[in-house]
Parts: sequence; structure tokens; C-alpha cells
Amino acid sequence: MVSNVAKYNYFSQIDLKSAYHQVPILETERKYTAFEACGALYQFTRIPFGVTKGVAAFQRTLQFIIEAENLRGTFCYLDDVTVCGEHDKNLQQFMNAVKKYKLTLNEKKCTFGSKSISLLGYYIENNVIKPDKKRLKPLLNLPTPTDAASLRRTLGMLAHYSKWIYNFSFLIKPLIDNTRFPLSQEAIKCFKILKLKIAKASLTAIDNDETFTVETDASEHSIAATLSQNGRPIAFLSRTLFNTERGHSYIEKEASAIVEALRKWHHYLIGRNSILITDQQSVAFMFNQKHSSKIKNEKIERWRWNCLATNTT
Repeated sequence: MVSNVAKYNYFSQIDLKSAYHQVPILETERKYTAFEACGALYQFTRIPFGVTKGVAAFQRTLQFIIEAENLRGTFCYLDDVTVCGEHDKNLQQFMNAVKKYKLTLNEKKCTFGSKSISLLGYYIENNVIKPDKKRLKPLLNLPTPTDAASLRRTLGMLAHYSKWIYNFSFLIKPLIDNTRFPLSQEAIKCFKILKLKIAKASLTAIDNDETFTVETDASEHSIAATLSQNGRPIAFLSRTLFNTERGHSYIEKEASAIVEALRKWHHYLIGRNSILITDQQSVAFMFNQKHSSKIKNEKIERWRWNCLATNTT
């Protein structure tokens, strides 16, 4: 949803007033919402807040309206609706649907024709996606961990932003390996660098007409990859190698990075032309279909088959 919205330049955010109460309950189902008050039984005629399956039912209702009315550039998440694309035309179509289905808006919480938008923890402007500054504030103000419990909390918060930072697993390793307090100077430096990188992080919205580039790398302790278009990063991937993997050859580590990247981003790459960049020519040889008959390693052969769905050069 965020990637789809980020393709556009103008946005309207619409909040539905007392959203669940706008969805009627079938008469045959109302008995399941019955409750007692002042010695009498009552039942809801519309979805109450907190009822089981209420969230899913409301989401399905809004999605049905969007599809039934063919509302283009319109995305919903619970009671928040985002309209973009051919903005004015799409907004008018949505407002027509609001009248038709007798929906009520919370005008105080609605914004129209904005060039930027905060959505699901992200900030979107000029086709660029960034972490929402409001949600970043607690992390950026986080003090240096002083014990094991605070370090675990810090690692959890930092991990949430791993997809924004290239080679995140390598950068965070000094913090993960730390076993003594106060933190070592290397761990403190790592903590400050990661906060700075997260504060400056940004990703680019996907352009379906452009070629994807996957660039991979491997080190002694971790693997990493970048998905980009025209040099603009779209997503990052990284993880620390398991102890059993650290003994693998450098070529196998590079191959593993390629496989994990293609698996992670297969929904972007499948059926499309893409470019793979690696600094190991021998790894490129392993994934070249022209030389497939020369591959004798079963694991490499399995990896190669897993990657056949992507047309990567």
C-alpha cells in the first residue's frame, strides 16, 4: 500500500466518523451482540467497537465499495482512506461513493490536496518514502543502553528500521556482541551511527516501467543486498550469518546473498528484466543458465533453480 501511494504527488486523507457504526449488522446476526443493561436486553444494529471480526468486516466493506465503484487511486486501511493518482477526479468519484453509501466523514481529521502524507508509520513526499519523524523521535532520543534489558529493547527498536539501512547486520554487530557494561567505545559509536543513519534514511517509490537492479555483498559475518532503480534505493536486506554458515567459502556466501535477495524481492522481480551486480565473477558463472550443465554442487543447483523465475542478467 505504501509503495503504491508513494508513486503519486498529491494526496487526500479522509477519516470516517465513528467508522464501525456506519456498517449495519444483518438482522439475523444482531442477536450475537446482545447485552444487558438496567434489567433489559439490547442488541446492536451496527458494528460496535471491540466486537470479534469487526475490524475485518469493516475493512471488507470499504474494499467492496472501492471495487464496486471502481475507485482508482483510492486505498483504505481501517477507517482511514487515502485518495491519490488523478487526484481531483478520483476524489470526486470517492465523494460520490460517500453520498451513495451514506458514509459520514470526520471533517476535522480530513486533509485534502497535500503534497506530503504520513501513512502507516511512513512519511511520503516527492515519491520518496521516509520513516515518520513523529515515530522516530523516541528512538532518536533513546539514551545509551546501560544494562542487558535496555540493550535488548534498543536492539529491538533498531531492528525495526533494518530495511532502511544498507548492511544493517554488519553495522549492528558490535552492539549484538556486547556482553559487558558500560558499553565499549566501539558499541557506543555503532549505536550513534545507526541512529544517525536511520534519521537520514529514505527509500524511493517503485516505477513499474524501470529496470530493477539487485546488488549483493558478503563479509565474514553477514550478507547484504540492495534493490534499486536508476541508482535510487528501494529496499535493503541484511542478516548475520549463522555459525555454520561462517565456515562456508566466500563464493558460497556471495551466492547465498544473491539467493536471499531474489527470494525476498521475487514479487518485484518475477517475470521482469533485472540486473544483478556482484563482485564475484565465479558467482555469476554459477547462475548463468548457459553453464548449468557444469554445476555439480547440489546446493548451488537448488539455488539456481529457485532463481529461474527471475530474468536476471
